[in-house]
Amino acid sequence: MVENKTLNKELAKEHGLSLYIETNGKKILFDVGESDKFLKNAKKLGVNLEEIDYLILSHGHKDHGGGLPYFLNKNSRARIFCSEHYFDKHYKKILGAHIDIGIPYEYLDVERFNFIDKSLELENIVIFHCDSKESDNVLNESLYMKDTFGECIRDSFNHELNLVIKEESKAVLITACAHKGLDNILKKAKEFSENVKFVVGGLHLSSRTSLNKNEEYIDKIIDESNQLGIKGIYPCHCTGEYGIKKMQDNGRFKTEEIQTGSKIKI
Repeated sequence: MVENKTLNKELAKEHGLSLYIETNGKKILFDVGESDKFLKNAKKLGVNLEEIDYLILSHGHKDHGGGLPYFLNKNSRARIFCSEHYFDKHYKKILGAHIDIGIPYEYLDVERFNFIDKSLELENIVIFHCDSKESDNVLNESLYMKDTFGECIRDSFNHELNLVIKEESKAVLITACAHKGLDNILKKAKEFSENVKFVVGGLHLSSRTSLNKNEEYIDKIIDESNQLGIKGIYPCHCTGEYGIKKMQDNGRFKTEEIQTGSKIKI
């Protein structure tokens, strides 16, 4: 529904993410971007948001959940899933200041939300936390959360959810930013299905506020994806052009960037 770039000037773009998914007769929205742009794009693309069955909220950053009030006003039927830590306080440290990037809940109908502790299986989909070790992605170092004493500490990303979709002999991993590390998330996803061979979403390989090319981490992600037998990665959002180019050059898998307006069938 919305992404950082667009294939069509008639479709809005923003630094955010919202993916529309159809599987097994269900209509799923994975995140809602930062504003109401996903809603405007849906109308232009002929997607009726009132018919969404499941809304899955990946993590508590406003570029993925800022559009929540617009969705709630538009859709009254969808089951909504997020982490039990989704509405915790989250921050980005910029020039020494902790900037609030979390999702306020005071004005939302939180009774509609289903909070997931570890994982949840619904028919052919699995919504899950990656509870393995922390990622060594240096780009996570600017992201913070508040602890039980109200102090800002490095974000543990215990609020991050991912999605596995299984159809027949294929399985796809959907991830928004992969803050826990794509290598870690893929290994967890394979606990739910060994057939996970495709990845769609943001991989957090670049930052708008840093010139760090993240070489070591990108190489590690490519190597792990090769070893795990991944056949295709469809990156977007926070992946970055440099990371995408390295995957295209060094991955033994197909790498195809997606943008607002892209359609893929797996």
